[in-house]
Amino acid sequence: MGIFPTAYSKEGFIEFLQKNHVNETTIEKFKILPENVKKNNHLYTINILCTWYNTGDTHYNFELNYYSEDQIEYLFPFKVFTNVETSIDNLICDLIGGKYIKKPEKLKQ
Repeated sequence: MGIFPTAYSKEGFIEFLQKNHVNETTIEKFKILPENVKKNNHLYTINILCTWYNTGDTHYNFELNYYSEDQIEYLFPFKVFTNVETSIDNLICDLIGGKYIKKPEKLKQ
C-alpha cells in the first residue's frame, strides 16, 4: 500500500489514458491542449502529475497545469481532481478564459 505520483509528458499521458481504457472523447479533448503557452514572454509547459493512492480507497488524483521554469510558478491556481475528464475540462476552460487558446471547434457543439 502506498502513494505513487508519476509525472507524464503529453505523449506519455495519452498512452496512460489509452492503457486505462479512457473513452476516446476524453483523449481527444486532452490532445487539444497545447504543449506550451506564453504569458508576458515567459514560456509555460504543460505539467501533468497523476498520483495513484493504493491506501484503502484506491483511486487516482490528476493535476494538470502549466509551469514556467523561468518564473518558478504555475500558470493557473493549483487544482486536483479525482476524475480525469473533469481535470482536462477544467484546464481547457482556464486556457480559453485566459485567452491562451480559442474554443476548439470540437467543443462548440
